[in-house]
Amino acid sequence: MRRVSLVVVAAGRGERAGGETAKQYRSLCGRMLWEWSALLGERLFGRELVDETVLVVPRGDENLFRDRVRHFRCPFLITAGGKERGDSVLEGVRAASGDVVLVHDGARPFAGVSLCERILKAVDGERGIVPLLPVSDALKREDAEGRFQPVSREGLFAAQTPQGFPRKLLEEAILFAGSSMKDEGEAWVKAGRELGAVEGDRRNMKVTWPGDLALAESQFRMISRTGIGYDIHPLVPGRRFILGGVAVPSFPLGFQGHSDGDPLTHALSDAILGAAGLGDIGTLYPASDMRYRNISSLLILEDVSKRAAGAGWRLEWADMVAIVQEPRLAGCLGAMKEALEGVLPENWKGRLHLKVKSGEGEGTVGSCGAVVCHAAATMSLPSWMLEEED
Repeated sequence: MRRVSLVVVAAGRGERAGGETAKQYRSLCGRMLWEWSALLGERLFGRELVDETVLVVPRGDENLFRDRVRHFRCPFLITAGGKERGDSVLEGVRAASGDVVLVHDGARPFAGVSLCERILKAVDGERGIVPLLPVSDALKREDAEGRFQPVSREGLFAAQTPQGFPRKLLEEAILFAGSSMKDEGEAWVKAGRELGAVEGDRRNMKVTWPGDLALAESQFRMISRTGIGYDIHPLVPGRRFILGGVAVPSFPLGFQGHSDGDPLTHALSDAILGAAGLGDIGTLYPASDMRYRNISSLLILEDVSKRAAGAGWRLEWADMVAIVQEPRLAGCLGAMKEALEGVLPENWKGRLHLKVKSGEGEGTVGSCGAVVCHAAATMSLPSWMLEEED
C-alpha cells in the first residue's frame, strides 16, 4: 500500500498581506493561520488518507511549530524552509517519506478532506494532479502604455492546493524547473510530465492581501455543543485516592477501578467525548483491555483531547463538580486544575472550572463509600467541518 505525506508550506514572509506579523502567525478564529492546515493533516490521518504531515517553517521557529502540534496524533515532521517558495517545497518533499505527496499552502485554511480525497484518487505513478476552478471574473491586462485590454477567460482556470504528485518525480521536477516556480504544477509541466486536474473548492481561498484575513474570519460560523459526563467509583482499602490527577496519600481509601479509578478525570473525558460525538470512555478504553489496567486517567484525558482536537473541536468551557465526604479537598483544587490542564491542548487551557461539594453524610457518598463526579463541557467547531462529516 502506498504511503502518503502532506507537506504544508508555511515558511514565507507573507508581505503582501500587510501588518508587522508574518501572515502564518496571525490569528484566525482562535488558531494561527497555519494551524488550520496542520489540523487538515490530523483529520486526513484520522481517515487513514495520509501517514504523516511535514511542516515547512521559517528557520529558527521550528520549536514554536513543534509545540503547537504536540497534542495531535498524526506524526509531524518539522523542517526549515528556503529563500524562495520552490526551495521550501523542495525541503518539504525531501523530508517526506511518502510515495505520494500532497503539497499544500499554509495560507489556505479551508481545504477539506473531500478535496484531498479527490486528488489522491486521481494521482497515479506518473501523473500529477492539481485542483482547478474555472475563472469566473472578467479579465483585463495592462499593456506597456498603461492601458487595460480585455482578456478572454475561456479555458482559464485558477489553481489551488493541495496538489498531489509522486514524491520522487516531483523532487526531480522542482530541481529541473528551479525555485522561481509559482506552484508545483508549473514545475511538473516544465519537466515534461503529464498534469491532470480535479474540481477545486470555491471555499478554499488563499489569504494573500490585506483584508483577506478578515474575509476568512467572516467565513467561520462556529457550531457549539455541550456534552455531559458522570462517574462514580467505590472507595475501598488498598487503592490510592487520586482525584483530578492529584493523589491524597494520607487518606486510607482509594478508588476501585480498572485504571486508577479517578472519577473526576473520567467525567471530564466523557463530557468532551459527548460534545464531540466521539463515544464514551467505556467503549474506547474498555476494562477488558489490559493496556489500561492501573494507568493514570490523565493519559485517558490526554488521548480524549487529542481525538476531539484532531477532529477540529475546541474546548470553550468545562464545569465540574466532585461530591466527596472525605478527605477535605478545598486545598487541592488548584493542583487538580493544573494537572487536568497539563494534558490538554494549548488553546484549551484556562477554561476549566472545578467545585467540590460535601456528601452531607447522606447515602453512599456521605458514608465514604464512593465519590460521584459530574462534568459539562461546551465545545465548538467550524460549521464547514461538521458539514464534511455529514
